[in-house]
This record gives sequence, C-alpha cells and structure tokens, in this order.
Amino acid sequence: MNATRSERVAHLHTNLEWGGGETQLLALVLRMHARGIFTVLATPSRGALYPRARRAGVRVIALEEGGAARRQMELDLQEFGLTRLHAHDSGSTSLGIRLRRRLGIPLVLTRRVASPLRRNPFSRWKYSPRRLDAVIAISGTVRDVMIQSGYPADRIHIAPSGVDVAALGRIPLEPDFRAAYGTDFLVGGLGRLAHKKNWMLMIRAAEILAKESFPVQWVLAGDGPDRAGLEAAVRQAGLEGRFHLLGFRADATRLLRQFDLLCFPSRMEGASVAVREAMAMGVPVAAADSPGVVESLAGHGWVVGCDDPAAMAGAVRAALRDGGLRRQRIDGARRHAQEHYDFEHMVEATLDAYSRSAP
Repeated sequence: MNATRSERVAHLHTNLEWGGGETQLLALVLRMHARGIFTVLATPSRGALYPRARRAGVRVIALEEGGAARRQMELDLQEFGLTRLHAHDSGSTSLGIRLRRRLGIPLVLTRRVASPLRRNPFSRWKYSPRRLDAVIAISGTVRDVMIQSGYPADRIHIAPSGVDVAALGRIPLEPDFRAAYGTDFLVGGLGRLAHKKNWMLMIRAAEILAKESFPVQWVLAGDGPDRAGLEAAVRQAGLEGRFHLLGFRADATRLLRQFDLLCFPSRMEGASVAVREAMAMGVPVAAADSPGVVESLAGHGWVVGCDDPAAMAGAVRAALRDGGLRRQRIDGARRHAQEHYDFEHMVEATLDAYSRSAP
C-alpha cells in the first residue's frame, strides 16, 4: 500500500472566526480525502469552520468545552486508528500535545504567522521539539522565523499556502460594479482593519495622487478595530468620494477580480493568500516590503517601504500608466502562481512533510 494513503490524520483547529487559515485548512482536508487519505477534522461546533466543513462532506468531530466533552472527543479519535495529528493554530497545538501523549502518535504543526515565538515558559514548553515532531511553514519567511526562534531547521518543512488557480481564472469581470466608480482606475485593498495591516500607507498614497488629479478610485474591504480611525483619516485627507470603506465583504475574492491593482501595505505577513490570489487571476500588486509578501511576489509586482507613501503612490502611478510593464508582470505572476501556489502543490508538500517525519 502507498505510504501516503496509509496515513490516517486528525486535523485539529480551535479558532472560531473564518479567515485565510481556515480556507487553507478546508482545502487541504478536502483534497487529502479526494486522494483516498483518511482525514477527520476536530473543531468547535460554534466556530465558522465547523458548518462549512460539514456542508462540504468532511468528517468532523466537535470540540466542546469541558472535561467530559474533551474526554469523549479523545475516545472518538482513538476509534479511528490514527497515525498522525496535525495542529493548525495555537490552541490546537496545546490540545495536540495532550493527544500526542495519550495516543502515542506524532504531532505536526502548520505555522502561518511570521512573528517570533514568545520566550515565556509556556511558549517554550508548547513549541519544544520534544513535543512537536515537525513544523510545516507556509513560506520560507515563516521557516526562517522559526529557526531564529530556536526550532531545529531539519524538522521544518515548507508547504506554501495555496489557491485554486483554475477557479480564480474563471471569476468574471463585473461592469456594473465598476460603473459605480466611473472611468477612473480602481485600486483596492482587502483585509482586517488593524494596525499591522498598515492601511494608513494606502490612504497617504491616495492623498498624494489626489493632489495630482490622477484618475483613480480606492476601495478597502474589511472591518476591524481601526475602522473609525481610518474613516477619520479619509475625511481629514479630503478623500470623501474617492476613498471608499466597504466594510466586511463575504465576496472578497470576487471583489479582488474587479480591481485594476491590489494595494497591499501590510507590515507583517507569513504569506498573503490575497496576494497569491491576485497573482493567479491577473491582478497586479503594489505592496509594502513585508518579507512574506516579497517572497510571494517573487519579483512580479511593485514593492515599496512600509512607511513610504510617496513610493507607494509612485508604484501605483507606474503600474497603472505603463500598460506594457503591467502586462509583463501580470503574466509572470500568473505563471509563478500556477507553478508554485496551486492547492495541489500545497497538498503534495504537506504529504512530503508527513513522509519525512514518519511515525
């Protein structure tokens, strides 16, 4: 029997919200199942992932609060004859360590953030190589941070965050959406309205180009704690009618397809799925020089300093004015996404990491 097909994997997940990590996990579980690999997902029933996974036909166990519920979950998992545990967030890492001890099988963690591990005693305990048999990093950037935090390099494997390249290529342009912004170029941003996303860089770039009367409209889709401050900054910059905060959008990927350019000013990313989606669907990207984003773009976009609004304005101007250069970078980005970021590459790299950290 193929060693990969003989794997029986429990994916552990505790986050309640829906985001890029949950999209990646659901895609991984579905594609592993399609390859004949036994998979079960343990996640809170009150979380956003649970109903979506159930609707998709995934085998799901509810992670409920309380000792009795957790003991029952452990008994349920024992019935499956598992060969591996795969944790996908901080909370599930703690759970996985306990299950690893109870079930006597290896524990792998997917690490998605490029922030160093905390140095407090609990963090050192949780991320110790004695308790984690391997780490799967979503990018070389994340791998480097883990190495700098003291985790052994030979036990860190890379499985790049993936996108559905074929499906993204089928998303249509929607003239009615574009019509609301006139004939100007449309530059957009997607993401949580939080400090690390650095949306003020986008607003300051918009202010510079507005003073030049450059024909561009800006939209920002997302919500979060910085919304009121960003709204105030838009007003103070005199950008009402030109910079539009759309709030949370469940159709963010469809929205991305409508942009002439994605502006991605984040200061810290392990590897942005939004950037990789833009690359796959032919939307050019102007981004701040977060290492994970620079790695994702691989030279096929415009990159500026994260505190340099004049440079961001210049990148937007250059990308929209120079059609030939824009087309060249779009074509290169799409090829790179097809060759490196398709979901199937993520699955193959994950299974390879399993095989190299054999039970």
